Amino acid sequence: MENTYAVEIKQVREIIDFSDDITRPPGMPDFMRGMLNLRQQMISVIDLRSLYRMPALEHRGQAKILVIERGEELYGLMVDAVENIMTVNDSRRFTAPKMMRNTSAQGDPRSEMEEVIDIEGDGDNHQTLSVFECDRLLQRLAREIPALAA
Repeated sequence: MENTYAVEIKQVREIIDFSDDITRPPGMPDFMRGMLNLRQQMISVIDLRSLYRMPALEHRGQAKILVIERGEELYGLMVDAVENIMTVNDSRRFTAPKMMRNTSAQGDPRSEMEEVIDIEGDGDNHQTLSVFECDRLLQRLAREIPALAA
């Protein structure tokens, strides 16, 4: 069973379908899928599965790119799918327990998460989702790869 994560919609400019029209310039880190021309703007696409050392996605039929805007730069976070867009009351947000926040491991998505959301539901529909912090990921990558900070 795959993990499901939440991203605050205010962190995302738009969600687009995955495209094979991604150009991969030489010398890019393995987790950089490449560059995508989206309406005359170049987007650096980051493959989160590769970044976090997960097996490649076999079928990309539901794959999406979350377009993140930071200043003049656009980044695309490649994800397996977008399941749902919902409004969550702040009373359902909690600081993640320290054991869930594996901040020492750079190859673990938990290093980009500090909160969880408790989504009520009956039986198997009850979920607790880790909230993925896009800004935290981009700040870490900018420290590790100076070209991303430029």
